[in-house]
Amino acid sequence: MNKIIKLVSFIISLSIIILCFYTPVVNCKETVITEGYIFGNNVNIRKSPSTSSSSSGRVSTVNTKVLGSKKDSKNTINPETKKEYIWYNVSLNYLGEDITGYVREDLIDIHTYTIADTFNEQLALFPKSYKSYLKELNEKYPNWVFIPEEVPQNFADSVALQDNLFYKLVKTDYNSLRSLRKGCYNWSTGKFVETDSGGWYGASREVIAFYMDPRNFLNINNIFIFMQQSYDSKNQTLDSVKDIVKDTFLDAKITDKNDEYYNKSYAEVILLAAKKSLVNPLVLAATILQEQGTKGSTLSKGAEYNKTTVYNFFNFGAAGSTASQVLNSGKEFAYSRGWTTPSKSIIDGAISYENGYHSRGQDTYFYKNYNVLHPYETNHQYAQNVADSVNSAKFLKNIYSEMNDAKLYFRIPVFDDLPTDVSALPKSNSKLNNYYFSDIDVDGLTPSFNRYTYEYSLSISGDTTVTLKLPKGASFASDETVSVKKGQKAIKLKVKSETGYLNTYVLNVEALKSATITFNHDSVSTSSVQKGDCTGDGKITILDLANVRLHLLDIIKLKGNNLKGADTNGDDKVTILDLANIRLHLLGITKIK
Repeated sequence: MNKIIKLVSFIISLSIIILCFYTPVVNCKETVITEGYIFGNNVNIRKSPSTSSSSSGRVSTVNTKVLGSKKDSKNTINPETKKEYIWYNVSLNYLGEDITGYVREDLIDIHTYTIADTFNEQLALFPKSYKSYLKELNEKYPNWVFIPEEVPQNFADSVALQDNLFYKLVKTDYNSLRSLRKGCYNWSTGKFVETDSGGWYGASREVIAFYMDPRNFLNINNIFIFMQQSYDSKNQTLDSVKDIVKDTFLDAKITDKNDEYYNKSYAEVILLAAKKSLVNPLVLAATILQEQGTKGSTLSKGAEYNKTTVYNFFNFGAAGSTASQVLNSGKEFAYSRGWTTPSKSIIDGAISYENGYHSRGQDTYFYKNYNVLHPYETNHQYAQNVADSVNSAKFLKNIYSEMNDAKLYFRIPVFDDLPTDVSALPKSNSKLNNYYFSDIDVDGLTPSFNRYTYEYSLSISGDTTVTLKLPKGASFASDETVSVKKGQKAIKLKVKSETGYLNTYVLNVEALKSATITFNHDSVSTSSVQKGDCTGDGKITILDLANVRLHLLDIIKLKGNNLKGADTNGDDKVTILDLANIRLHLLGITKIK
């Protein structure tokens, strides 16, 4: 329900597993696994490492998944430097045809991780802060295999990428868990922006950090967010599927007489979908239950679209800002795919799930919800719900926690800059994460101040005073005076929120000679500013209209509360719409409240 765009990546881009081979590391009891992914569309596999070489085959159909890959420990994925490019020797099966050849480095994404043969060797590959958790798990589940995967980007930057727009949401009544970032909070009205249906809000940076810190989930209740989700016929049986769907709407037979598998149990169809998609059937069942609820919903019971009954068990394509939009887009997507029976939706949906995520290396709940292996593809994530991976994995815990002898593989991300202390879930209260400046006022500041812009430049020729304004309840947490020598200096300006968290702005100072910078700071209440009042006299007059016009013409620059008053519609910018609102107010046509 809470999807940013319920992603089906074969619509968006092609990223195909083309090979996966195992190379023993000399003198170590471990295996290095290297995976390659072709990304982009219409990619040529060359017969030799040159753009002038003839083609062995072309990967061009975005709807098609590579079903398998050849393994060759001698020459698969051995790079050769040819002129300006590195070429990779690859093997793949595409549309039933075996293809071998070369792919240029800018068209392939390479990812490597290591599996050690014994637990102690596995443990040695993890950071110290992971080890106590893994030891405790190993004591009860000695056959589990823990795989460390180095994440390309550090933890702080990975969190920052998710701390954007409505990428991650929370459903809560507590302000301390909500974000005041751009678009998620209206500073003029003092209200949070609600998205989707049913009280979803932007998740705070600290909540995102909690759910992205792997150490919070290295325990029996949550470890399954890292479980590899490939199909394994030995450990994934019909009985295990029946166990996971017991007492839910999936604990039944298909009653649609038009269905090819009429009178078969949902468990049987889910197992068949697993065999065809190569995805763990327990994961498929858990995902359906997460999407539809244990009692099912309209899209799993059958919904009418264009006089046709359609089904969408995985909620593919179901997106929108209201419940009706989510439902209609989900029905439209199912109709476009011909999902007119439950089994078609389940089986084809499972294959789409594989194409969209598993074939890209996103074959754990964590990697689906946080695409940290491809950090700048934040649009390619399964759900906006910040806790989606945890909620989905609880179904697997109920099954696998009792299977002490099962051999399971867990791909656990390793960040190189995790904080010493494990990222904690913020306390639930009414306090605000208001760690932003309301204004930085000094002549020569570049660029012009915006509370969501964290880095500025300033050239000074002598002692300088900078006036800082903070929202009500926030406090300044840096030195009030800073001495600078001739040259360049980066000054960190920290804002502390009501919740106790810090946010840092950077002021890059170019000093023409040694000087002292004094930071004057006070708090302002955004609610005390009258919208439309750009002169500070507490009322809206023709002078305010003139000031906004001059500001838009770059003749004058409104600052502080005058700039805030010019923003009549609360979109954090002053535009021609604000000028029109003031004009209509003065004419008595519409009133600015």
